[in-house]
Amino acid sequence: MFDRCEICGAGDWQETYQGPIRDGSFGKLTSETVTIARCGNCSVDRLAESACRDTGFYESEQYRKSLNEPTDTAGFMARHDVLQLQSLKALWPESLRNKVVADIGCGAGSFLDHICGLSTEAIAVDPCKLYHDSLKARRYAVYSIAEDAAAEWAERVDFAFSFSVVEHVLNPRRLLEDIGRLLTDEGKLMVSTPNRRDALMDLGGQEYQQFFYRVAHRWYFDVDSFSRCAHEAGLKVTDTRYVHRFGLSNAMAWLRDRKPTGDQALPHLDSTLLDGVWRTHLESRGVSDYLYFIVQRRSSA
Repeated sequence: MFDRCEICGAGDWQETYQGPIRDGSFGKLTSETVTIARCGNCSVDRLAESACRDTGFYESEQYRKSLNEPTDTAGFMARHDVLQLQSLKALWPESLRNKVVADIGCGAGSFLDHICGLSTEAIAVDPCKLYHDSLKARRYAVYSIAEDAAAEWAERVDFAFSFSVVEHVLNPRRLLEDIGRLLTDEGKLMVSTPNRRDALMDLGGQEYQQFFYRVAHRWYFDVDSFSRCAHEAGLKVTDTRYVHRFGLSNAMAWLRDRKPTGDQALPHLDSTLLDGVWRTHLESRGVSDYLYFIVQRRSSA
C-alpha cells in the first residue's frame, strides 16, 4: 500500500489511522476506509496514495468546488482576503521592502496583493490556470509550478512563501528543492502547514480526526518531520512559529457537538482575553493547529 517514502527513501511504515476521512467540505466523508501511516525513518505521516487526489484536481476548479468555495477570482478574494492577517502576523518582524518575492500556491493572489506595495517584483505560482489571466493583469510573473520559474528567477528571490501547499503535493521534498533554487544566498522561505500535533487530535476524538485528515492532504507534519523534510531538500528551518487560529469556544464546541463552529462564541466564553490566553497556551506547548516555518539554504543559514 505504501511505497518508499518520497522524502527520505525509507520503506518502513507504521499505521497511525484507519477509517473514513474528510472528502471536501465538512460532513463529506470517504465511503471507504483509508489508511494513514508514519514513516519509520523521517516520521512524516502519509495518506495511502489510492485515496489521494491527482494533480489535475488542483489544475481545474475541482478543488475549490469540493470545498464549496467560489472558483472565480472575485470570489476567491472575498473568502481569502480576511485570512491574510494570520500570515502577515506570522511574518512579523520580517521586512519585504524592496524585495523580490514569490508565492508558491498563490491561488488568485490575495497574499501577493497585500504585499505588492513593498516588493519590487513578484512571482505568482499556482497550478490552477483559472487565475492566470487575472494574475498577469496585475503584473505578476505567472507560472504553474515552481520548477518552471527557475529558468528566469533562479537565485533571484529574496523571500518566498508557500502557505498550506506542502501537505497537498506528490513530493514535498521536491517542492522545497524547487523553491530553494529560486532563493538568493540569503533568501528566506516561509512555509505553513497544519500541525498534526493539534491539541484537538487528542481531545476531539474520532470525529475530529475524521475532520483533520482529508483526501486533499497527502502529508501530515509536526515540527520534527517537517525539519527533516527541509534538511533532505538542502534547507534548514531557522525559526518555527506556532499559530492557533481559533478561540476556546471552538474547542468546547468540538467537545460538546463534535463538529466545527469556526470562531462562533459560546455563551459565557465570549472573551477576547480568554481566547488570547487559550491560543497562547496551546502555542507555548506546540499543540497549535497550524505551523509556520522560516527556511533557508543550509549553506547560508
